[in-house]
Amino acid sequence: MRLGGDQRGLGLIEIALVLVIVAIVGTLLYRYVGSTAKTVEKFKEDRPLAHTRLAADQATLAAMQGALQTYRATNEGKLPPDKAGVAALMAGPPKFQCESGDFDYDPASGTLRLTVTDVTRC
Repeated sequence: MRLGGDQRGLGLIEIALVLVIVAIVGTLLYRYVGSTAKTVEKFKEDRPLAHTRLAADQATLAAMQGALQTYRATNEGKLPPDKAGVAALMAGPPKFQCESGDFDYDPASGTLRLTVTDVTRC
C-alpha cells in the first residue's frame, strides 16, 4: 500500500465540515427570511401610503370648506342646498384617494366631513 495514494470518496471529517457549513447557511437564511417577514408586517402596520391618501383627502376637504366659505360670503350667508351644489363649487369634481372615499354635507349647518377618516379603511 502506498502513502498518499489514490483515495476515493469523502472522509468523515469532510462530511462533518459540509454539514456544519450547510447548518450555518441554513440558520442565516432562516433569520434573514424571518426578519424580512417582520419588516413586511411592520410596513403593512405603518401603512404610509394610507396615511398619505388620507392626508390628500383631508386637503381636498379643506379646499372644499374654503370654497364653501367663499360661497357663503358672496351669497349673503346662504349655503348650497345639497351635496351636488357643494361639489359644483370646485373647479372639477372632488377626487378622493381613499377607496370609497366621499364627503357628507349638512346644508343646515354648512359642515363638511369625510366619510372615511380611519387610516385602516383607506
